[in-house]
Amino acid sequence: MASPLQELAGVPLATVQAFLDRIRDLTEAHPTADRSVSSLAAGWMARGLRPGDVVLLALPNGVGLLAQVFAVLAARGVPALVSPASPAGRQQSLVDALPARALVAMRAPAPHAEGVERFALGGAEVALFPDTTPPGAEAGEIVLLTSGTSGFASGCVFDLAALFRNADRHADAVGLRAGDTALVNLPLYYSYSMVAQAFSALRRGLELVISGPPFQPAAYLRLLAEQGITVSALTPLLVRGLLQHGEAFPDGLRCLGVGGDVLAPEHVKRMLHARPGGELYLTYGLSEAGPRVATLAAHAEPERRFASVGLPLPGTEVTLVPRGPDGQRELFVSSDTVMKRRIGIVEGEKQHALRGPRLLATGDVFDIDAEGYLYFQGRVSDFLVRGSEKISMASVRRLAMMLPGVLTARTQVIKGAEGDDYDVVLTVSDERRSVEQLSRDLFRLLRLAERPRAVQVVAADVAVASLHK
Repeated sequence: MASPLQELAGVPLATVQAFLDRIRDLTEAHPTADRSVSSLAAGWMARGLRPGDVVLLALPNGVGLLAQVFAVLAARGVPALVSPASPAGRQQSLVDALPARALVAMRAPAPHAEGVERFALGGAEVALFPDTTPPGAEAGEIVLLTSGTSGFASGCVFDLAALFRNADRHADAVGLRAGDTALVNLPLYYSYSMVAQAFSALRRGLELVISGPPFQPAAYLRLLAEQGITVSALTPLLVRGLLQHGEAFPDGLRCLGVGGDVLAPEHVKRMLHARPGGELYLTYGLSEAGPRVATLAAHAEPERRFASVGLPLPGTEVTLVPRGPDGQRELFVSSDTVMKRRIGIVEGEKQHALRGPRLLATGDVFDIDAEGYLYFQGRVSDFLVRGSEKISMASVRRLAMMLPGVLTARTQVIKGAEGDDYDVVLTVSDERRSVEQLSRDLFRLLRLAERPRAVQVVAADVAVASLHK
């Protein structure tokens, strides 16, 4: 049997292991579990993991998740991260769609699958599926899932080296340096957390502290002080919660990044006032781009630029392409960190599409000023952002259509001052099924953050009659 790789995209495995060993994991549920990357990789290879086999990791935040990511890579497999809160049926759908050779979770994954080898590895439970399907990717690659922007069963394939390059460019843009202590409290299955935080910390030699959801302002601020955090990142939703909370930030927090959505200019101003002398970076990106595209050092810019997401990262070229007759222009991104290809089931053929080698149509509408600063205007694709979650309307409709008795499914986006929400309208053939029953069935297919504001049910004859009015 071949030995595990001793180097990952130019980083010695010993360096990776030393990085993992230094992590302060505040979520650790199995402190005695094996965290040796070489040992875990050897375990995967002994079980027959083939080069290019995709391994779906449905694990909570923690050093155990990072150890599995690097172990799968060292075993020449391809890790793909998914929310551990995803329903079991959703996880199995991902296994089938990618396809994945193995599913790793904290408890008995794939309960209804047949012909599965089950074993424990690194404190987690593994379901290894038969090797009847060829590997879904190639050794040296990693999959970032895009459950919101392109459907719940799709992902982007990258070379690990490309993600390391993006991590390096992000680290340069926000001034990360050895001696910093970075906090990861956003889910590591987010591309931002994995690449811009975990991989950047590895590449720059930072100390890493891992906590996890849920987010509570008072607990977050206390954690910053207790752990000596100098670098942290939040979503705009969490920033708004902190501003409402009103408690002062500890002095030691030097660098605060905000990504995942646009932060309103008035909130930028308030955050700078709350942290005089602190660094505030606004970042824009998307998983398909690998994932960071642009950064604004808000603390170093005049107030007129607080609505901007900044300048493109080095090595990243942007173009604005006319989109329809209304004058909107879609952002195209060209970079050597853009995804190589899609994997799985993609909802919406033109959303976030590759338009050429390393040329990505983002699906986002932008403006750009004379100095090259980018200004986000809105989205043209069929998804909405609620809180920090991107929700694919196409995926929700397709899942709803899987319910017995449902003939059609529509999504209605509701605009609000605090952000967008949506309702689902189902046309049913069986009036005996109540709204409560259908809601429960649909909610079982969706993560909590994806669930609609309300479910409405219309009888088939009423829906047909309305078409003839």
